[in-house]
Amino acid sequence: MPFYHHPRTFVPLSVAAEKKARKNGLRHAIFTSRFDRYVGDWKDDLKDGKGRFLTIGGMLYEGDWSKGYRHGFGLLSKRAANGTFTLVYRGEWVRGKLEGPGWMYFENGDVYLGFFKRNKKCGYGNMWYADKTFYGGYWKNDLKHGLGLFLLENGCRYEGHWEKDIKSGIGRYYHMNTGQLQEGCWVDDVCVKSKMSDIIIRQSCKMPTPYPIPQHQLQSPRALLEESELWMLGKIGEIDKNLLFCIDQM
Repeated sequence: MPFYHHPRTFVPLSVAAEKKARKNGLRHAIFTSRFDRYVGDWKDDLKDGKGRFLTIGGMLYEGDWSKGYRHGFGLLSKRAANGTFTLVYRGEWVRGKLEGPGWMYFENGDVYLGFFKRNKKCGYGNMWYADKTFYGGYWKNDLKHGLGLFLLENGCRYEGHWEKDIKSGIGRYYHMNTGQLQEGCWVDDVCVKSKMSDIIIRQSCKMPTPYPIPQHQLQSPRALLEESELWMLGKIGEIDKNLLFCIDQM
């Protein structure tokens, strides 16, 4: 009577060759089909660990990788015509996208330091513009959105709420050339209701007003604002409690 023999486990040659060819550990140079070049760590055929990736277009990434994505801390640079590299971004990445705190350097000279989400400025951040203006505050989808401060080259500044990159809501504007403070409401980048007063250093400004602004005050400023259709329908966003002081003084 014949006995049953269990067949031996057989591994096809193609599978065995694929396992041997799987990239793990450090590789000195791996080229893609479009001649991009990667030098760094691998795990199960995916970039994982530390590595440097240079594209055929001249973009260079140096930093952390995880499961084939730029993930962790990394630097992104761009190659110039003379062969040198200029830093574009340094900071955090999440699955191939800018996300978290980082620095960004623009070709026109602008510099941004703050938070990103899915490759866009989002959250709190500071922006130094090439025209010597400055913005420090909140962003959403690459636009100023929320509370923020905008400083002009001549020293004048706006402190208040922004919506989609324009002044919108409650804010203060310091006219440092004349020494006056404007407090009120902005709609579509235009102040529609405000109170003007002198700042303490008015006489030290470049072109101070010849006479101080006399003090006047309404008996019930808050009641007047609450009855205003503009105030009731306006979108003022999240207002800092410290800024509410200007409403009571109007």
